[in-house]
Amino acid sequence: MTVFCVMNARRGRNSTLSKIKLLDQHLIDKIAAGEVVERPASVVKELVENGIDAGSTCLEIEIRNGGIDYIQVSDNGAGIEEDDLVLAFARHATSKLETEDDLFSVESMGFRGEALSSIAAVSRVELCSNAGDGGNCIRVEGGQVVSCQPAPVPPGTTVIVRNLFFNTPARRKFLKSPVTEGNHVYDTVVRLALSHPEISFCFRNEHRMVFMTSGNGDLREAVLAIFGGDFTRRLLDIEFQYGDIKVSGLIGRPDLTRKNRKGQIFAVNSRVVRNSMLSASLEDAYQGMLVSRERPVGIIFLTIPHKQVDVNVHPQKAEVRFHDEKTVYTALKTAVRQELLKIADPVTTAETYLYHEPASEIRAPVSSPYISNNSGYQAQPVLHDDLLLFETTDERTPPIKVYGQWQDSYLICEIDGNLSIIDQHAAHERLLYNRLIANPAERLCQELAVPVALELQPDLLRLVEARIDHLAELGYHLNRLGERTVVVRSMPAMTVGGEVEALMEILEAWQDQALSEEAVLDSGLKILACKGAVKAGQRLQEREIIELIGKWAVTENRNFCPHGRPVCYTIDRTEIERLLKR
Repeated sequence: MTVFCVMNARRGRNSTLSKIKLLDQHLIDKIAAGEVVERPASVVKELVENGIDAGSTCLEIEIRNGGIDYIQVSDNGAGIEEDDLVLAFARHATSKLETEDDLFSVESMGFRGEALSSIAAVSRVELCSNAGDGGNCIRVEGGQVVSCQPAPVPPGTTVIVRNLFFNTPARRKFLKSPVTEGNHVYDTVVRLALSHPEISFCFRNEHRMVFMTSGNGDLREAVLAIFGGDFTRRLLDIEFQYGDIKVSGLIGRPDLTRKNRKGQIFAVNSRVVRNSMLSASLEDAYQGMLVSRERPVGIIFLTIPHKQVDVNVHPQKAEVRFHDEKTVYTALKTAVRQELLKIADPVTTAETYLYHEPASEIRAPVSSPYISNNSGYQAQPVLHDDLLLFETTDERTPPIKVYGQWQDSYLICEIDGNLSIIDQHAAHERLLYNRLIANPAERLCQELAVPVALELQPDLLRLVEARIDHLAELGYHLNRLGERTVVVRSMPAMTVGGEVEALMEILEAWQDQALSEEAVLDSGLKILACKGAVKAGQRLQEREIIELIGKWAVTENRNFCPHGRPVCYTIDRTEIERLLKR
């Protein structure tokens, strides 16, 4: 057998890459440290997790210059005995694993035995610990032990890390500004504090207290300490058991969103993790309640049997794999969705009122034929203390006082004692969409007296031919005429007056999105509902206002239009008094 070895000619005959040799252990440690210690936030994460594993009930974190120059993490945990101090800085030395089986049922935050050795390899570290033996301190610089001696220190462990990457200037050069690095540390500490509300966290930056949690185990109280009252008030509690998976925590109301996923915190068995499937499940639960590009927020705990989770995926232990992703996805989505539907579909009972405006201020509106007179509001109005009283035959209707219309676009009313501002277009759009979904007979088709010829680009022509059945379901009947023209012979009754506009919007939506067969029809129905709804700037009569609010109040998913925009903004008396400083 002949073996041919082809070398890169550019290396030259005397290239140093031509021989294989073992790396120096000191260099090995620096390379390995790069996998664990990426930036100051990585150091803080590893040290805090060590404190959590030590059984701490109180953790104090302080940084200076973004953590580049100084990091201190103190805990009141079990401490490290004198004989173990030097061994604690050795690679793959840990008290958290003993057998191979332990690796597949990890319950501690750390388990690789890499944190302290990796940190010490690229910084100057001082560790002082008291495990009940009076206390000892050890100093390590660049992976080398400088000193180790007794010292009187309080129970627990304090680690001080100075001059991160002092011996790897290339790594230090790629750190961001102190402000940016400090923000990464803050984000890391926040996630750890919220994933462990049973531990008191105190975080200081440049000697200034940033936040402090009580450690009493109340997640909502921890959120209040970090983010304040306005944020906390817009959170919903969730708790759900799905087989042997438990989902709990807090999720944001649909009006509490972010432009990215930084507001999503997932803790699997109390370990903060990143997982795209979890984010997808959370976001899918909000489908139809958020506009595009908005991301929901949530602090979500998943308790899963340890043997069903693989945490040994990444050196920083920030990623996990699930043995049954589909079940986890379903558990999370179901837990979130069922809580959201409670606020989307409230069901109460009572009567409806209308504030009586002076007749001189009521102008004749352009009525919409799609606010019909079958909502259950059948009683005749009678004068009573300057209010027009309307009784309702629909027992699901909440108590409503209607005060009128503002800017010919918003309906002002009181629902269950709270002031509500309703977007009339979005509310009517939701009503029409729900009707179109529930009853295909509502998709009335109107034949045009004069067919409309429409010239289309080749790609849209192909789309029409491919989706001709879906167009017919929506009420559009078209025929090809010539090379680039179609003739619209009938159209949905909701779009009368906007024959071309609505059809083109539907075709363009189908063209821009990769949609399933079911989603194709749904996308068209949303556009029809939008086109058929009353418009912003359209004046409504008193009876139309009553009809619209009465039907909207009991419709499914009432608080969001089909595209996910909020329909109603509600203010309670407490919030008004706070705004007015009463």
